[in-house]
Amino acid sequence: MKADFAFICDFAEAAAKLNALGIGFDTIFATQLPVRHPHFSLVMQLRSSAAEAGHKRIQVNLMNDDGKDIIPPIQGNFILPRTEGRLHSIGRFVMEFNSVEFIAYGTYTVIVAVEGLEVASLPFRVAPPPQPQGSPD
Repeated sequence: MKADFAFICDFAEAAAKLNALGIGFDTIFATQLPVRHPHFSLVMQLRSSAAEAGHKRIQVNLMNDDGKDIIPPIQGNFILPRTEGRLHSIGRFVMEFNSVEFIAYGTYTVIVAVEGLEVASLPFRVAPPPQPQGSPD
């Protein structure tokens, strides 16, 4: 099993196709700490062989740069469907993160594991806004 793609974005929904806005952001700017980010989404597509299809356990962690969870791990189950006449199965996921509080500047990582094996690691940072450049003399 592998992730065809995984990213974080401002908003996403899963229907017949995945729809996403603000794809692949890598920084949350905060003028002061702690900061509560209102919303972001994890989007992922998994692909497996037909033999690997079936019931799977998933766990998503949001960790700081010390490797500590900043929210409780999200755990669940899903089914990667077997598709007749195909050699592989595809599972598409959107997971919402709402009102996450960040208490320090630094690097944070969303880590996704399926059946205990890491399939995606998505780092981003929380940083102060860039300072405006001074005007030339």
